[in-house]
Amino acid sequence: MAASRDRRARVALAMNTGLARLEDEALYDAVAALTHRAVCDATGIPDPRQAWRSLFRSEDVVAVKLNCLAPQLAPSPGIVRAIVQGLGAVGIPPNHIIFYDKEDRDLEGAGFTLCAEGEGPYFYGTIGRTKNPGYEERFTLVGETSFRLTKIVTREATAIINVPVVKHHEYAGMTGALKNHFGSIHNPEDFHKFACDPAISDVNRAVAITSKQRLIIFDALRILYDGGPAYQPGCVMPYWAVMASTDAVAIDTKVCQLIDLCRQQKGLPPLADLHYPPKHIRTAAAAGVGIGDDDRIDLIVYQV
Repeated sequence: MAASRDRRARVALAMNTGLARLEDEALYDAVAALTHRAVCDATGIPDPRQAWRSLFRSEDVVAVKLNCLAPQLAPSPGIVRAIVQGLGAVGIPPNHIIFYDKEDRDLEGAGFTLCAEGEGPYFYGTIGRTKNPGYEERFTLVGETSFRLTKIVTREATAIINVPVVKHHEYAGMTGALKNHFGSIHNPEDFHKFACDPAISDVNRAVAITSKQRLIIFDALRILYDGGPAYQPGCVMPYWAVMASTDAVAIDTKVCQLIDLCRQQKGLPPLADLHYPPKHIRTAAAAGVGIGDDDRIDLIVYQV
């Protein structure tokens, strides 16, 4: 069903260029504070505790989809810290929080300590030695796309937080909130053609994702504006921001514009002019996954 034409989406961008002068724990604390501000602005609720409580319930089990395929550009530990703090304010205990990616080795390569028991929070992949929950035996068929979802999403979680990073992608134009769920299925390599379209949209239409995803938090501390999704140090621009929204299409729309601004500064063509443009965003909007009409997206900018 298409989104109502009078509905609007909020996308928050919280920036602090002073982060460039910080390191280690001081940096992580500052990024956590920036994350809380972005969540407040995304929900329109100024108090951080109430902002998180507007999205989650104390009885939730929350799966947090990280993006660790390029470990040098994995989500900041400061964002992870803010998520644990925010969910804790809701009354969700650490052992009801699962940070996941496709494989154990993705998380471990990005510096996260694997864990699937004890006090939590937990860090493990769909595949790997830590817990290895695997994928559903039955395929999910949405539109033209057939895939098996991770059991972390289908059986363990009651809610999802999506934590992508800002990156160009060779086959999808850009990788963001929508593309990040290719790490929630067993066969993403089957769809890296035709600009990953309509496969990205179809995966995000799966009921287990649409019914559970509550929040997107983008790590925009650095932007990989070309050569992605693998890490290309010569194509990384510091930006020192965190973005948040409850609408995956709306936030991807704004992130696409952000990447284009970086590309323009470097004399590169916009993503829309590439051989594989990010047309999956428009497809997802047309399918009702979220709002892609820029006139109906409110961008709330906070800058220190």
